[in-house]
Amino acid sequence: MGSLVQDNLKVVKSEKTDWHSVAKTGILIGKLLFVLFLLSLTIIATFNTASRPYSFIFIGLEISIAIILVFSFIRMNTFKQSAEYNFDQLISKKDPFQLLLTNIAHDINKYEEGSSYYFKGVRSYKYSTMTLAGISTVILGLDLSDYPQLTILDSMTYTKFAKNAALIIGSYITVTTALVTFWNIEKYWLTNKTIVHKLRSLRDDIENEFVKNGPIPNSAFLEEKINEYKRIKGDFYKYWEGALADRGSQNSQGSGTK
Repeated sequence: MGSLVQDNLKVVKSEKTDWHSVAKTGILIGKLLFVLFLLSLTIIATFNTASRPYSFIFIGLEISIAIILVFSFIRMNTFKQSAEYNFDQLISKKDPFQLLLTNIAHDINKYEEGSSYYFKGVRSYKYSTMTLAGISTVILGLDLSDYPQLTILDSMTYTKFAKNAALIIGSYITVTTALVTFWNIEKYWLTNKTIVHKLRSLRDDIENEFVKNGPIPNSAFLEEKINEYKRIKGDFYKYWEGALADRGSQNSQGSGTK
């Protein structure tokens, strides 16, 4: 009788709805629908207001931006599947030097990937803002008063076009600058890059020890390099703990001033 009750409780627990997952899925679907309907609205407005062939170019840009947003939403709301831990590989690496070098090589690849990811973000931000700022300066600086018959998009005067274009470019630069400053992407890039250089230097020291003294490990040297490896990883974790603490204090101060 007791086992029957326990089985029924297990069935009830298994049938319990995970509302967190449902809400998360619903929010993602809502975001995708929002982008879809916003894209449809902008395409219709572009097709009715802009002349051809400019309308097709603008529509292509709008579709490209929508695709970027959609996959950005999907990426932010999903997690990368992690590989299963290979315990057999750990057992096979009884040599402490081999295990240490394997961990160092793995971390170098991991932090180098993170450094490359953040660097691409920094490069895209700096190149785009500098290029757009230069374009905005040229658009506003051009004096075409000698050509009053010149129009943009069939009916818009150049002065009005320059004003609107500069406003859009300025708004984009302001938003991207605020986002990059908030997330501090450049500092994340430099931090990952520093970790990679330290790990490579540590790997070179261990490899040179192999070349110099052979595969027989020196216990004092091995202990020193293990402690150095732990210190490098520990400094990285301390940085993130400090960054999260600073972000938490900023949020609490911001909520307290309201």
